[in-house]
Amino acid sequence: MNHNGLPKIAVLAGGYSGEAAISIKSAATIVHNIDRSKYAPYTVRIDRDRWWVELDENTSADIDRDSFTWKDSEGIQNTFDAAFIMVHGTPGEDGILQKYFETLKIPFSTGASDSVRLTFNKFKANKTLRAEGILVADSIEIKREEVLSESRLSDIAQIVNMPCFVKPNKGGSSLGVTRVENTMHLRAAIECAFDTQCPSVLIESLLEGPEFSVGVIPDENGAPIVLPVTEIKSENAFFDYAAKYEGKSQEITPAEISSASTAIIQETVMKATEILRCKWMVRVDIILVKGENPAVIEINSVPGFTDESILPQQLSCAGIEIPEVISRILKGILA
Repeated sequence: MNHNGLPKIAVLAGGYSGEAAISIKSAATIVHNIDRSKYAPYTVRIDRDRWWVELDENTSADIDRDSFTWKDSEGIQNTFDAAFIMVHGTPGEDGILQKYFETLKIPFSTGASDSVRLTFNKFKANKTLRAEGILVADSIEIKREEVLSESRLSDIAQIVNMPCFVKPNKGGSSLGVTRVENTMHLRAAIECAFDTQCPSVLIESLLEGPEFSVGVIPDENGAPIVLPVTEIKSENAFFDYAAKYEGKSQEITPAEISSASTAIIQETVMKATEILRCKWMVRVDIILVKGENPAVIEINSVPGFTDESILPQQLSCAGIEIPEVISRILKGILA
């Protein structure tokens, strides 16, 4: 290790999905807030054709993907002590990077590969949660090769009811998601979701109610704690990409709801993250059905961490500094 023997932390940014731009911003927040008296952070960019480490404004070095190492100007091979994964979508949120680091025995900042892969597959994650008594939407998975006859489309409409949501089964940032009001628009919505290059599409019944989002982070001892609840009031038909990242939503933290509602939402979030074995920093999206039953919509195993993101807002509300959370995670994974 250089930097006076400090552990070298690779902060991974980019990725292969439509969320790469958000990921680069999230990673920048981590690098900016890491405690440099304890850790030496490096931004590592992950693109399909090249992985590289940014050394300063103008210099970078290619990462050897076989060993996750890089050579400096003197030809010395450098290794990393841990990986802080801020890649949203593939390969950071579908278990691919996690599996890679498990193989190389490099500790990383998310749940294990099987947990992350499960939360990325919304259909399987919902099935797992439903089996444990957590409320989730009724859903159908459509594979790319499936032929959609008119009778199949009307069967789907009867199972999930209209209106419904059509979304890529694996993906995030609400890309390719459509709210469908009637059966005649179902086929176009399914094609739109497949345009995101996902292998299967999820058709979900609409859950009516206010929408909330809650982060889970480690406490000083590494045990999970739940953050204040944020209510999301979208100006759009639902909390889509524009609502998330272009200011088309109001996010109220802490949510202006009763303490009983807050408690039941936080309890559901804790239970869902335990069932799916999530770790370190997670965000769960919830709809409060009929004002009393929290339903899990989605689990983000690598939640957004930009200035606009929900988690930093919740940390600020809880009075927890961002550098403190990063240190807790790194201390936990390097232990």
